[in-house]
Amino acid sequence: MTDFLTADTNLPSYMMFPRFLLDMEINETAKMLYMILLDRARLSQRNEGWSDTNGHVFIYFTIEALAEVLHKSQMTVKTALAVLEKQELIFRKRQGPGHPNRIYVKIPKETLSNTDRILSSRQTENCPIDRQNSFPDTDRKLSGNKKEIKKNNLAIRGSKKPLSPYGKFQNVFLSEKELEDIRQTIPDWKDYMERLSGYMASTGKQYQNHAATIISWASQDHPASQQRNYESEEYETL
Repeated sequence: MTDFLTADTNLPSYMMFPRFLLDMEINETAKMLYMILLDRARLSQRNEGWSDTNGHVFIYFTIEALAEVLHKSQMTVKTALAVLEKQELIFRKRQGPGHPNRIYVKIPKETLSNTDRILSSRQTENCPIDRQNSFPDTDRKLSGNKKEIKKNNLAIRGSKKPLSPYGKFQNVFLSEKELEDIRQTIPDWKDYMERLSGYMASTGKQYQNHAATIISWASQDHPASQQRNYESEEYETL
C-alpha cells in the first residue's frame, strides 16, 4: 500500500545520490555501491575517531556485508569496488590479515568547485540588499534543519569517547566502556548487537546512542527476568 506525497508528508529514511554519478559511464551497481559507501562515510563524519592523521574520513565495510545490503553476489561487489577504485571514487587501504580494508570515499574536485561556483552565483543574483525578509519559507526551514543537525552532531562529538564499529555490517558504534557494560548486563548481547546492525542496514534508520538502544531492547524483551534478578540481589543483601 502506498500514499500520495503531500506538503506534510514525513519522508522515509533515504540516501543521497550525487548528481555527478548520472554523467559517469559506470554500471548501476557501482553507482548504488558508491551511494551506500558515501552514506556510511557521512556517518563517520559525525563521530570521533573516524579520520586519519591527514584528516581524511574512512569507513569499514566488509565484502560480505556490502553483498547483503545490495542483494548482490560477493563477486559482483568486488567488481563494483574495482570500478569505483579505477574511477578514483574510493581508495582502499589494507589493514593486515583478518582485518577489513579501510575505505576512503572520494569526491571529484571539479564537482566541489562547480557547487561552490553555482552557490556563489545564486547568492549574488537572488539576494537583495534587505536580507532580513528575502528568504522563502523553504529556505528558512532548511536553515532550521541544519541547525538541528549541527546540534545533534555536537552532542555526539561532545562525549569525546573513541568509538569502534561492531556488528555484521560494522555500523554499531560503541566505546570500550559501553561494550563492557553491555557484556556485563546482557547475557545474549551479541544477538542484540547483530539485530541492531541488521535493522539499521536494512532500513537506513540511525540511533544517536547504540549502547542505549541495545540495553533498551533487552529490557523490553526480558522485563520479568530482570525484575527477578533485582529481587534476588536484594534478598542476598538482607
